[in-house]
Amino acid sequence: MPNHLCPPVVTSDRFTRWLTPYGIAKLDEAACSFPIHSIIRRRLLIAKCILPSSLSSYSAGLIRFTKFCDDYEIPEEDRMPASEFLRSMFITIHGSGSVGNSAMKTWLEGLRLWHTVNDAPWHGAHLLRCTLKGAAKFAPSSSRQPKRDPVTIDHIKALHRHLDLTNTFDIAVFALACIAFWSCCRLGELLIDSKFDPLAHVAHSTDITRGIAANGTKYVNFTIPRTKTNENGAKINLSDSTCDCSSIAAFEHHLSSNSIIPSTAPLFAFETSDGSWAPMKRRWFLDRCNEAWAHEGLTSIKGHGF
Repeated sequence: MPNHLCPPVVTSDRFTRWLTPYGIAKLDEAACSFPIHSIIRRRLLIAKCILPSSLSSYSAGLIRFTKFCDDYEIPEEDRMPASEFLRSMFITIHGSGSVGNSAMKTWLEGLRLWHTVNDAPWHGAHLLRCTLKGAAKFAPSSSRQPKRDPVTIDHIKALHRHLDLTNTFDIAVFALACIAFWSCCRLGELLIDSKFDPLAHVAHSTDITRGIAANGTKYVNFTIPRTKTNENGAKINLSDSTCDCSSIAAFEHHLSSNSIIPSTAPLFAFETSDGSWAPMKRRWFLDRCNEAWAHEGLTSIKGHGF
């Protein structure tokens, strides 16, 4: 419903731009001691603790909770801090029998973040846990995805046979596949989906360490700025398998073949035929892998892949 407290803004801005009487009172209280620009910056920083992709998912809970409160004419004063009973009713009515447990938990995480941004307490947990546990038993079958077949060494060998390893695009694809396979990486740690964000995506300027372990095995490490579970970054560790699908050999071949890539570009960007470069996108990567695997009757990968 139209509401001046919840203006029409982009998804990621709802956590900082949507207000309640409680949130406004906390802003006024803080303004007695600190400048407005610092208070606003603090709210933005709290919202930034979540990855943009996760923030969009969390926002679904915020808008569904708001609609739930509108439908049942819950007073604005009761929406924050939201009582455990109110959140339990929200899950009962909007979640049970409609979505899976993971979606309901994501909605609640969104509500919790909204409370955190507004300095609101998050009341109770036991009643909510029981409601979630019971609602999960009524999750529709459509909310459960079937298990994916694994990517095996046969898949990686098929890429080695079918990709053109003199083509800069295919070289980047092969390097990504070998690293994701041998180093057990999420594709989101190596690839981008849309706009490059140096705070979230690994750049060509990343620190790369090379050496030989005590057992004589070559290794290469490079740093990524963040993972799904660690915002402080991590190291991707490559170890030489000494086969045609060695992640180190594939990585070094990518770096030498795509040598004109600027340091500020994504690490797995590739040179184009017009002398420029382009960032490797997840969709391009998966489409090229599936094309090669189809030649040998191997399982294709849908969705997010590895």
